[in-house]
Amino acid sequence: MDGHQENNKRAGTENVAEIVALGKAIELIYSEFDEYNKKILDLREYYLNELKKIIPEVKLNGDRQNRLAGNANVSFDGINGEELLLELDSKGICASAGSACTTGSMSPSHVLMAIGLKESEAGGALRTTFGRDNNMEDIDYLVQNLDNIVKKLQKNEKYE
Repeated sequence: MDGHQENNKRAGTENVAEIVALGKAIELIYSEFDEYNKKILDLREYYLNELKKIIPEVKLNGDRQNRLAGNANVSFDGINGEELLLELDSKGICASAGSACTTGSMSPSHVLMAIGLKESEAGGALRTTFGRDNNMEDIDYLVQNLDNIVKKLQKNEKYE
């Protein structure tokens, strides 16, 4: 690499267009932050309340208030997280199992284990996030599918 710009870490001229774009993006985020955060928090709370109504044994992992507004991590005891994700994916629903720290790992999340979950609960963890394009209808679709899928997977567990 030739050149001595950027303390010898990167040759060439700074990408001014992208620097300006980043600045504008940050400006837009801050101008709408409170409204956006409230919308996302309302979606998460609606999701957790609706989920608890139809699957009373669902467990919220972590503190309800001290978390990112659009994050919900719940567990279904005795459910295989991989099977749950495959079923959700077949319905066009994107989610993750466990915690972000263990994405791609088949082992129960050490984070979920550290906050006191049993291995059977951590193995059935589901992490969902909500964003700008989500709405209440998306949450209703997710909850209804979770109801059907969890019941289906619980029946399979009982007969194995």
